[in-house]
Amino acid sequence: MAVNFNGGSKLKAALEKLSQKVKDGGHVRVGFLEGKSYPDGTPVAQVAAWNEFGTKTAPPRPFMRNTISAHSGQWGDALSAALKSTDCDAKKSLEVVGMVIEGQIRDEISNLNDPPNAPLTNLLKDRFPRGDYSTEDFLQAVHDLKNGETAPEGKPLVWSGLMRQDVSHEVKDGPDES
Repeated sequence: MAVNFNGGSKLKAALEKLSQKVKDGGHVRVGFLEGKSYPDGTPVAQVAAWNEFGTKTAPPRPFMRNTISAHSGQWGDALSAALKSTDCDAKKSLEVVGMVIEGQIRDEISNLNDPPNAPLTNLLKDRFPRGDYSTEDFLQAVHDLKNGETAPEGKPLVWSGLMRQDVSHEVKDGPDES
């Protein structure tokens, strides 16, 4: 079946213009990017990984996987809408989608309640709201806990606020090669 187009030169020019806008492609990275650390030098990305996957002494609190599971099905539509609203500017559109995903991750960090913190973590959070405790402080909290000291239940993943604040995004040219 043959298809006929009218205004071929205008269509060709419009397609060429669109092609130039998206020819190099791009990608957006969202999460914990390089360079941010806690005051003791521990990288924020490392703490995020410990929280996401758990450690020998702490259960997993999968805020990244939860975000992907709950929202990734919406990201294509968000990109499509962003492309329409930016006249198909790939970088601007990826910037918009990066901000959306960033917010979704932050929301998941704030909203995650399970599994709850251990009693020792609650005691440390109560005593050191910014997370700036020493080994001596930790050992004192262990001692006090054994002697019946308690603290209000704290929110998992929320302590100093640095991990939540550090969620960010960046748009890069070309395909993601990581």
